[in-house]
Amino acid sequence: MSSQTQTAKPRQSAGKKGLPWPVTALLLLPVVVVLLPTCVVLLIGMVPTAVAYMVDRSRAHHQAITVGVLNFCGTLPGIVDLWERGQTYAAALRISTDALYWLTAYGAAAVGWGIYLVMPPILATYFAMTTARRVVVLRRRQEKLVEEWGEDIRDTTSGAAPSD
Repeated sequence: MSSQTQTAKPRQSAGKKGLPWPVTALLLLPVVVVLLPTCVVLLIGMVPTAVAYMVDRSRAHHQAITVGVLNFCGTLPGIVDLWERGQTYAAALRISTDALYWLTAYGAAAVGWGIYLVMPPILATYFAMTTARRVVVLRRRQEKLVEEWGEDIRDTTSGAAPSD
């Protein structure tokens, strides 16, 4: 069979592979039932992460990851406090209505949003500066080569070496 008559197979993406979501949900159900007060505190504290995930349209979800990691760090003191008080609904309600918990969880998420918004311009400036410096270094090298080999070595019209 010739290569022209073969049909092209669609490429499989190297995406995430794992359990289907119903199986994952079924496996997590006992954990949620046992740790329901913790899940309540987490659900309330991680709202900014859910918003960041919904707003983030990129495939890699860098915004959701940045906000989510710091948001989780902000909710962690509330979870530790819940575990120290005991896994009860009363303790979960007390923590969920505590203003300091909200400030910690949502403040950490705000820091994540800030990092996500501030870092791209900083990195763009850094890479522009390092690229400009690299161009200067390469031009100096080129001038040394021209001094050593002559003007014929310089060929600015193409990437090919000059002919004899």
